[in-house]
Amino acid sequence: MDSWVFWFLLLQSVVQYPQPVGDGLDSVTRLRMEAYAKLQEQERIQLEREEEQHMLMQSGASSGDLFWSALQPWQVWTFAGLLVLLLAIWFMWRKRGCEAEISSEEEKEKEKEEVEEEEEEIWAYDLRWLLDERIQWPVHDLQTGCNRTMALIDSFTSIIGRALAGTFYPVLQQAIGFGSAFEGWTAREEEILYRVLIPLSPPIGHTFHLERDTDQQKPGRNFRVRVELECNCPEENEGVNLLCFLHHPDVVRRSTRQPNLLDSLCTGFYLDVHKIVLWFCALVRASWRRLPQSRSWHLVLQASARSCNLRLNNNQESFLVKVLFGVQRHTSDIFITSRPRGAQTPSTMWPETYAIAETKFFTHMARQTPQDSSHLKCLQLLARVLAHKDFPFHSVKTIIMQMLNTVPVSRWHRRYFLLQLSDALEQLHLSLKEKHLDHFILGNQRLPEEIRLPQDVQRARPPNLFYALIQDPDAHSQAMQAYFDLHHRLARVLAYGQF
Repeated sequence: MDSWVFWFLLLQSVVQYPQPVGDGLDSVTRLRMEAYAKLQEQERIQLEREEEQHMLMQSGASSGDLFWSALQPWQVWTFAGLLVLLLAIWFMWRKRGCEAEISSEEEKEKEKEEVEEEEEEIWAYDLRWLLDERIQWPVHDLQTGCNRTMALIDSFTSIIGRALAGTFYPVLQQAIGFGSAFEGWTAREEEILYRVLIPLSPPIGHTFHLERDTDQQKPGRNFRVRVELECNCPEENEGVNLLCFLHHPDVVRRSTRQPNLLDSLCTGFYLDVHKIVLWFCALVRASWRRLPQSRSWHLVLQASARSCNLRLNNNQESFLVKVLFGVQRHTSDIFITSRPRGAQTPSTMWPETYAIAETKFFTHMARQTPQDSSHLKCLQLLARVLAHKDFPFHSVKTIIMQMLNTVPVSRWHRRYFLLQLSDALEQLHLSLKEKHLDHFILGNQRLPEEIRLPQDVQRARPPNLFYALIQDPDAHSQAMQAYFDLHHRLARVLAYGQF
């Protein structure tokens, strides 16, 4: 209401109305003065209020300063120390709380790991019980047997080599062990069969030329070894050397009283397997008594058409050695050998074999896989189950080799035995259904570098090991039935431990 009075008086003072003359002037002036005095009083009250608020704020700040200024230095340091102590206690409490949380999580994780380790130990024990106790494995020290076999054959070749010095018979090179025993597994329960290859090289004045057999009716890759006489005269005086079979064969025969290789161990111009076997067996029989092994072992020599078989026994044990002969292809791990190819293999035919390369592959994998790798157990178990069955075990071995070449080596740990065994059976089943299984060595571009192959072997198209199943439906049905029998027998072995 006062404000309205003020604005009315102000307007009245601006607008000049005609003023009446007389006493009316004094009353208006008085009223204006009262309103102005009232306005002044309101402004004074407002200023007093603002001053009081300002004083209160200054008094609060000055009281804080007064408080700190009133404290003694030791009181300030005591307060600061107390504050630091409280902060330290708070941080320690937080740290212990975090450590307790971490410790609780670590304990839970440790308990989880312990449970997993216990489960793994139980599984490992069950698998160890299955492999070592439930299944009755042949008990043989294969490494000792391999070393003993190689020592025996090296003794033979050393003595025979000295006896043949200066003759024109094939030169016996260092023997090479191959086959299951040298790969680390065997299916035999009693006598172990050790296979050995003795490479042959031509004597002086002779050369070997390998000729590929182009007869498509015969399975595999087969060769013949053509023996040719070469001149060993000095280059500048050709035909002067009287001990050159090429230029003076009659003179050489009369002076050395030794026939050349063509006259002794060949049929026509080709090296004869049958003659080689009989020749070597005669040398073994003649040199046996000169060997130190003859004092503790009894030797029985069993000559076959394409190999020399030795059976050695004493009062405690016996073992077999099958000696084959071969010619190396260039400087590779591929040989042509005296191994038979079918029932009627001609005596001048030397089939190409990849067994040396396969054994070398197993030796390589033995260095790569875990110490307790399961691949040898898989081979041995399957070989035992398939013993005396009309099923080509080499196809099973091929699948294991393919898996070794593709599956990470860590997955061959013993704990994965059943898994790898199952995978091998599944792969075999699939290959039989599709009637297709590639050869492992021929045409394989992923072999370890240390396995040396001739270019024609490396670039060859891998043959289908199950090609015969395509041609013969009955054979395919029999193979499928053999697989189901294998599966059934294997389940019985794993369940009852008896082969």
